[in-house]
Amino acid sequence: MPQQRLDLLKLAKPVRDPIQKLVRSLEAASTREAIESEGAIALSFIGELEAGRKLRPADIEALYIIFDDAVQARMREFPAVG
Repeated sequence: MPQQRLDLLKLAKPVRDPIQKLVRSLEAASTREAIESEGAIALSFIGELEAGRKLRPADIEALYIIFDDAVQARMREFPAVG
């Protein structure tokens, strides 16, 4: 799901490749903790892109939304603890 939304963004290869790796890592996470960790790593990377002004603000916002939605979708795959 995040892949289709990412494909709509015109990201340069030096940005696209690490983003693709983050998507694969998030999709491969097999526990709630791993999903949360991968989500935090992705958000940190996006924050670095934002701070370095590597992308347009609209692309940064789209990346935040895409990854947040992807984390939430993955979390719904696991029953709530407690």
